[in-house]
Amino acid sequence: MAMGIRGRRWLPSGRVLGIVAVVLAVVAGGGWAAKPVWQPWWYAATLCGGNLSGDDLAELLPNERLQAGRDTFGSGSSSLRCGVDESDGRHFVLKIEAQTDTGEPLGPLAMEFTVPRDPHYVYPRSVPGFYGKFGPVIIQECPKLGPDAEGRKRRLVTNVYAHGVENDPSPQSLRTAVRIANGANAELGCGADPLPLPDRVEPARKLSLSQAEGTMCGWLARDTLPSSTSGKEWQVLAPTDEGAPITSCSLIDSGTGESAVSLTGWYGDWAEEPFETLLAANVRIPEGHSSRDALLSENFGRAKARCAGESANFLANSYTPDASRSVLPMSEVRRLLDEFAADQAERRGCTGLELPGPTVHPDAP
Repeated sequence: MAMGIRGRRWLPSGRVLGIVAVVLAVVAGGGWAAKPVWQPWWYAATLCGGNLSGDDLAELLPNERLQAGRDTFGSGSSSLRCGVDESDGRHFVLKIEAQTDTGEPLGPLAMEFTVPRDPHYVYPRSVPGFYGKFGPVIIQECPKLGPDAEGRKRRLVTNVYAHGVENDPSPQSLRTAVRIANGANAELGCGADPLPLPDRVEPARKLSLSQAEGTMCGWLARDTLPSSTSGKEWQVLAPTDEGAPITSCSLIDSGTGESAVSLTGWYGDWAEEPFETLLAANVRIPEGHSSRDALLSENFGRAKARCAGESANFLANSYTPDASRSVLPMSEVRRLLDEFAADQAERRGCTGLELPGPTVHPDAP
């Protein structure tokens, strides 16, 4: 169903009340079906608790007859949903969800990550999220809600399922996600800091080692690094803030433009099951060990810790483009994982750091 953002006629911007009044006049005159150009501003004024922008919806929605989807904003529900459906009412065009998550197996984060994978970082650091499998995902901790009955933190997870209206991340879907996150934050009493409204998609820049010194990944600039495959200088991707629920540092070979090792930190009990699935499906685990262990495989390594009473997992991936082998020797991947995990644990006050041993466990058959 995927398609690009399509062209359409434009309505000059104006006050929402004025737009609604004009739309009502059109509806009353029986011209609604013939005037789909009005729809974005109508949905912005009537759906999702008023947290949408008509201008952004006009960029996202197709120029065809649509209808409002189910809307639970303002209902007192802890799971907020809204969106726009196709005219048959059976398929959505744009689906929006915001709900609290404590790491339950079928929660929004568990559904996004069946196994841990490198998120698609294309947003400014001011937005604690990434472009997921189906569109923007924003994750915020909720200090005012407190932990659940099992002591797990509550997080606000906002998803915009935009795969039906865009092929690549856009400023419009990002701003939609930020507006919804801010509205849901207030409605659910999350207590997260309001997010600034970004004006563009901003993919992470490749930094020189000296430029990386002022980032969360600055330890790479102080480390003794192996030679790159191309023999050229190393570069660093540092796309996340150190307090993000998923943190990331990548070492890039400037000669090839490829990642030699990607290092990510995953905070919260919600990540435990995806990591266990990753190890159980991909590593031949010897007797006496389990998929809950910190260990090293032929292409990746996992370390563990406890941070603020929850699980923390640290992952190092090193794959050639054809995934046939690791880019760096696994002894180097292990050393970089150890240093990344130790740096993250120090920054976040983690305890019980578990690092993989030197044994490289073979891939599962």
